[in-house]
Amino acid sequence: MNPSEQVKAHIERVDQSLARLRAERSRLLARATLTQRKRDTRQKILIGGAVLLAVLHEGVPALRNSEELLAWLEPRLTRPGDRTAFDFKAPQAR
Repeated sequence: MNPSEQVKAHIERVDQSLARLRAERSRLLARATLTQRKRDTRQKILIGGAVLLAVLHEGVPALRNSEELLAWLEPRLTRPGDRTAFDFKAPQAR
């Protein structure tokens, strides 16, 4: 094999590696996007459930921003999976 054929073969191998890496990157981005969408949907369901329950019982206070919403929501979520959706720590034992 002469030097120019070796260079062409090497370029072809690099192109194949690049194509594999691009495909893997696309798969990883798609997975991350799907995971984030699922988490977002879960958060919306939990917020809606908490608001509906509060409306039926004590009412919902005026919440002006997301920090106030999370502060209001945090003590109302008791299940570990629900708390994980918002990165809340496990509740303190009483």
